[in-house]
Amino acid sequence: MDLHQTTIFQGLKAAVIAMDNAGTITYWNPFAEALYGWQAQEVLGRNSIEITTTPATYEETNEIMTAVKAGLSWSGEFMVFCKGGEYLPALITLSPIFDENGAPIGVIGISQDISWRKQADEKLRKHQAELEKRVRERTAELAQSNRSLRALSDRLFKAQEDERRRIARELHDSTGQVMAALTMTLNRLQRASSAANLDAFEECKVMVNTVTADIRNLSYLLHPPFIDELGLGPAIREYAQGFQKRSGIRVEVEFSPEVGRLSQDQEIAIFRIIQEALGNIHRHSGSTVANIAMLCRGNCVVLEVRDQGRGLLVDSKHANRGVGVKSMQERLRPLGGSLQIESSDAGTTVRAILPAEARLDLALAEIA
Repeated sequence: MDLHQTTIFQGLKAAVIAMDNAGTITYWNPFAEALYGWQAQEVLGRNSIEITTTPATYEETNEIMTAVKAGLSWSGEFMVFCKGGEYLPALITLSPIFDENGAPIGVIGISQDISWRKQADEKLRKHQAELEKRVRERTAELAQSNRSLRALSDRLFKAQEDERRRIARELHDSTGQVMAALTMTLNRLQRASSAANLDAFEECKVMVNTVTADIRNLSYLLHPPFIDELGLGPAIREYAQGFQKRSGIRVEVEFSPEVGRLSQDQEIAIFRIIQEALGNIHRHSGSTVANIAMLCRGNCVVLEVRDQGRGLLVDSKHANRGVGVKSMQERLRPLGGSLQIESSDAGTTVRAILPAEARLDLALAEIA
C-alpha cells in the first residue's frame, strides 16, 4: 500500500482494514480504531477474523473470505465484535487486492457503523406498530359503534312496526266500531225525524262513510292485515289495487309461487320497500305504469319494482336524496339483503335481494 493510498485511508470516515491472503492485518486506519476500539499497534500482525468476528459467524466469515481471496467482492450487513465486548451492526465491503500480474494477494475491508440506522429502523417499527395498534383499536371502536347504531336502527324499525300494528288494530277494532255505531244511530234518528231533516241526515251519513273509508285505508297502510292472514302475495296485490285507484298509475303484479311464505320480518320489509318505491314512482318518475315482481333466483328471493319514467341520476351525489334509498337499505341490512338501483331514460328498477334461507318451508306452513 503506497503513501498516497495510506493518506486517503487515514482521512476516510470509515474503518479500513487491509489483510494479506492469510487474513493477517497489515493496515488499520484511525476510524477502525474508533469503531472497533483496538489501536493499530494492537492488531497489526493478528488474524482479522479472530479480532472482529463473533463466534457465531466464524464459519460464514471464512466462506466469505475464501471467495474474496479468490478474486470476488462481497458487501453486506454483519455483526462485528469490538474490543469492549460489545457487538454492533456494520455495513461491510470486502474487495480483493491484486498484484501487477492480476493475482490476488490480499483483501481490503471497509466497515461502517449502521447501529444508528438500526435504531432508527427499530424506532420506526415501534411507531408503526403502535400506530397500527391504535388504528385497530379505533377501527374496533368504530365497528362496535356501527353495530350499536345498527342494532338501535333495527330496534327502531321493529318498534315502529309494532306501533303501526297496534294503531292499525285500534283503528280497525275501536274507532271502526265507533263509526259503525254512529252510522246506526244516525239511521235510527233519521227514521224518527221529520222529512225536513232527511237531507241533513244523508249528508251526515256521507261524511261518516267518508271518514270510515279513510280510517280503513289508514289502518291498511299502517299494517296490511293480509300479510298476517294470507301472506305477502295477497297483501301486495291488495295494496297495488288501492295504489292504482289513488294514483291513476297502472300497477302490474307478478308473484312467483316458488317464493312462498317468508319470515314476518322479511315480508314486512318487502312490503315497506314496495310502498316506498311506488311512492317514488308517483312523486318523481312521471310514469303511467309500474311493475312489481317477486321471484326466486338461485338461493335468493328478489323483489323488482320497475317504472317507465324519466329515471334517476344514480351516479349523482344527490341520487339518494328524497327517494328513501337509505330507508330501504336499512330495512334489508339486518336480514342479510341488499339493494340495487338501475336507472336510465327508459325508467328505473329498484331491486331488493334477500337470502332464501329465511324462507318458510311451504309444506310446514300448510301443516301449521
